[in-house]
Amino acid sequence: MQVRLFAAVLLIELASAVGAQAGQSPAPPAGEQAMTSTVIGPENPLLTRGAEALMDGRADEGVRLTLEGIKLPTPVRDLAAAHANLCAGYVLLHRYEEALTHCNAALALDATNWRAFNNRAAVFAAQGLYDKAIEDVLAGLKLSPGATVLHQSLSIIYRDQKLHRSQDRSGSTA
Repeated sequence: MQVRLFAAVLLIELASAVGAQAGQSPAPPAGEQAMTSTVIGPENPLLTRGAEALMDGRADEGVRLTLEGIKLPTPVRDLAAAHANLCAGYVLLHRYEEALTHCNAALALDATNWRAFNNRAAVFAAQGLYDKAIEDVLAGLKLSPGATVLHQSLSIIYRDQKLHRSQDRSGSTA
């Protein structure tokens, strides 16, 4: 199912951010630029704990902690990352309108956050809006051409779009 595949992709992105949140400086995955990593500083432990819960698959708890964390004074870049994480959490919960709201908030705060574009693409793909999903992944790729997860997302979207079209054709001829 496309949402599960995107959920895995979203969790990969959360996983790459958690080490940095804990104060570590992990090397970016092969093919990704160091400047593309999202870091939530130690100033807001609720955001860190929320990201960790999301990464562990505890979407309800991750969303709850992150919602609490965004109420605290937080640097804009961290706030944008928190909204991107909320978007991912709501995708995992199949709450797409809320996910879209937080993806849009993340991008309004930081239009260079390619992860937010990837997360919003997951929302659009889950809703069957493949053209919008592709557009967002391509926007993310303009920001970070080497981001492996964006290339993976694009492949998933193209595959699901093709399957959807194939099902539509077979359903309309039956």
